[in-house]
Amino acid sequence: MSNPENQLDLAAVRNRLQGASGREYWRSLEDLAATPEFQDLLHREFPRQAVGWSDDEDPVEGRRNFLKLMGASLALAGLTGCTRQPTEHIVPYVRQPEELIPGRPLFYATAATLGGVANGILAESHEGRPTKIEGNPEHPGTLGACDIFSQASVLQLYDPDRAQAVSLQGEIRGWGNFFGTFRGMLAAQKSKNGAGIRILTETVTSPTMAAQFREIQKLYPAAKWHQWEPAGPHSARAAAVQSFGQPTNTHYDLTKANVVVSLDADFLASGAGYLRYARQFASRRRVTDNPASRNRLYVVEPMPTPTGAKADHRMPLRAGDIEEFAWALATAVNAANGPKKGDNADIYKWTASIGQDPVSYTHLDVYKRQVVFLAGE
Repeated sequence: MSNPENQLDLAAVRNRLQGASGREYWRSLEDLAATPEFQDLLHREFPRQAVGWSDDEDPVEGRRNFLKLMGASLALAGLTGCTRQPTEHIVPYVRQPEELIPGRPLFYATAATLGGVANGILAESHEGRPTKIEGNPEHPGTLGACDIFSQASVLQLYDPDRAQAVSLQGEIRGWGNFFGTFRGMLAAQKSKNGAGIRILTETVTSPTMAAQFREIQKLYPAAKWHQWEPAGPHSARAAAVQSFGQPTNTHYDLTKANVVVSLDADFLASGAGYLRYARQFASRRRVTDNPASRNRLYVVEPMPTPTGAKADHRMPLRAGDIEEFAWALATAVNAANGPKKGDNADIYKWTASIGQDPVSYTHLDVYKRQVVFLAGE
């Protein structure tokens, strides 16, 4: 690869990178260029299934020779990393912060939002660099639990694909150029009361950001703020508007529920407040001398979910039959009169059993406190 006749064409590599999209990983510029010489080197250095040995050679001996060469290659590969790094100086603080001790982490109570729902977390920081996310045991929404999204959020700070500068149509511009252009566009909207201004964000529940937008609306009354989630609870929000006349979030207290009926709702692994629900649900599953103190979980769902895997009783049912099951169950507990029975007899296997559960009550007022109905999307 060091042959002068096979010099790497950096211009061709740059052109290839400009036309690429998404993440692309390589170990060297030669690997990125994928020249015929490099492909030949890969074939000779890492033969597939040790091909290339003499056909007359004994198979056992051939494998031994292959392992010898691979072991030597691994040993010599470490020598290529013995490059001299540039000299770097460790400069101490001129005025070291009082709470900062090198080698000892600091923890900050904050929140990570997902779908507009805030989860309380503790961010571990080393010398000003966040390194680990854990749950905040004093936050009522998580009770000390933490999900994969919050733990992975710290990686966004170290993502090499993050924008390093302000750019316009692929060209790097300065912040002064950005603010100058932005002020000119706002000045043009002043006479229109901001009719051409649209702000697009994900679901935001921050009172501070809402107050800032109200200040913007005072200056530009016709401006609009659009919130959208690609995988948000849009159906649940539409159902709440239909039922209550406004978007409403429902919160459950599973510590008081002896019987939990989940209708296509993966409430232990997704959705708003699922970390709290999982802790509350597990608190009623502890082995005690009184078996009646433990709750029971009935799950009706069209596909396997983590909640269904934890259920005491699970019924696979088509998504189109979930509504009929809900009507049948409501009829069984005298909560409503459902429509006429359909052709699917599986829908009515559990309705009487759930209504006659030993720790539940069929009286409507008491039953609402004993049984929790969870309906999904």
